[in-house]
Amino acid sequence: MGRREDAIDRFQGLLRDLLEETRASRTTIRVDVPALGFHVNAPAAEARAPGVRSILTETSLDQRRAVAVKWLEKNRRVFVENDCLHAAPEVAPEREVTDVYGIRSEMVAPLVRGDVLQGWVSVHDTRGPRQWMDREVRALEETCRKLLAVLETIGMEE
Repeated sequence: MGRREDAIDRFQGLLRDLLEETRASRTTIRVDVPALGFHVNAPAAEARAPGVRSILTETSLDQRRAVAVKWLEKNRRVFVENDCLHAAPEVAPEREVTDVYGIRSEMVAPLVRGDVLQGWVSVHDTRGPRQWMDREVRALEETCRKLLAVLETIGMEE
């Protein structure tokens, strides 16, 4: 198995665990690792609940322009939106984001290496608004630590 395939396999295992811990609809990792062919505009891996559609091939949105990602760039901590359709204007996801991904609530956490926002992990709920619990936020933060460790062990450069 090559480095890319190994990374995807390890990402998916961690995302499946996070999906279970949060009882979410979908979890994804987006990361810029050119040496492995990963770019944030397409998820590198995802885990989904039964009946939830994949967004692995959905690349129509410029991810770095999204409200949540701009918020991550500025704040470097977990972004939590309990109700995407009724959020305050300054943090509301773009209509394209809610339409394309079908999200109704989300958490997004940064993957920071040095001072660079290398990527992020998203936890989506497509069923409706929900109040994300502190333990779910902590599970997301712990998953990010593990994903960063995976990125270190697989190597970021050719």
